Formats: sequence, C-alpha cells, structure tokens
Amino acid sequence: MIRTFLLSIMWVTALSADIITTSQLGWMQNLNDAKEKALKEHKPIILFLHSRRCFYCPKMIEEVFPDLKVSAFLKANFVRLDLDVATGSDSIEEDDSGQAPERFLVSMTPAFVYMGPREEKLYRKGKKHMIIYGYWKPSEFIRWGREALKRFDKLYGKQYPPLPDTRSSHAK
Repeated sequence: MIRTFLLSIMWVTALSADIITTSQLGWMQNLNDAKEKALKEHKPIILFLHSRRCFYCPKMIEEVFPDLKVSAFLKANFVRLDLDVATGSDSIEEDDSGQAPERFLVSMTPAFVYMGPREEKLYRKGKKHMIIYGYWKPSEFIRWGREALKRFDKLYGKQYPPLPDTRSSHAK
C-alpha cells in the first residue's frame, strides 16, 4: 500500500516536471513591459490570450511555441506577450500581472492578437486588431506571423523602421 502510494507520488511529480510554461520560453507576462520593449526594439507585439479551461492552449505552449523555427521566428520579429483571459476562480494567475485587460477579453481561446507597440491595430487599414483563433501547426503559425509583419510594415513601417539586430527579414 505504501509502495503504491509512493510510486503514485513519484509518477505525478515526474509528469508535472515536464510542463512547459510560456515564461520559460521567453514570453512576457506584463502588457506595459511588453509595450515598452516593443517601442524600444521597433517590433510588433504578439499577444497570446489563453484560459485555464482551454484545451488547445497547453498544446500551443507544449507543441508549437518550442518548435525551433517558430521560436526563432517569434523571437526575431515580435515581442511575445502571454495573458490570461480567465476571470475570478477560473484564473490561474495569483496576482493581476498576467491578467488580460478587459479590452482584450475574447470569447474563444487560444487567441493571438497582433498589434503595434502602442497597441496599434493591423487589420482593416488599422481600424481593427488582427486576431487569429485556435490551434495552428508551426508552419501555419509562422505564415500568420509573416502576414502580421507585412501589415505592420505597411501601416507603421515609417514610424517603426527595423533597427539593426532587432528584427529579422521576414520575407523569407
């Protein structure tokens, strides 16, 4: 009986040790810090909105974000921000630092908002936020990122020209 109990504890501990978090992958958890960094580096922001009850959110974190091509592409071209849209007892955040402001609450997760350093909108000629929903394979996720970069450069490129060593060529 004790042996079974100890083996169960060891098994649960081993499983929980393999859980990947966005902060381990270099994602920020504070909107103001991300905006400040994006302004400094002249990069757009990719905002990952997730919720505790989301089935595909952990799949994105564990399967897509660690992909070498995805990770390198996002790191080179975006300031990565991860915020929780769950409220109240559904929230996994202990404090408000990783909580999405009300203006970014969405009805479906995972959601990805692409925006400029000052929350500039990238869709409909700058009138709406560019938001994609759902789970994406690495190649599809990079394709969406390239589309966001094209829109960012077209709408705000003069305002935020790429700085040396801060944003890679995304035409590749």
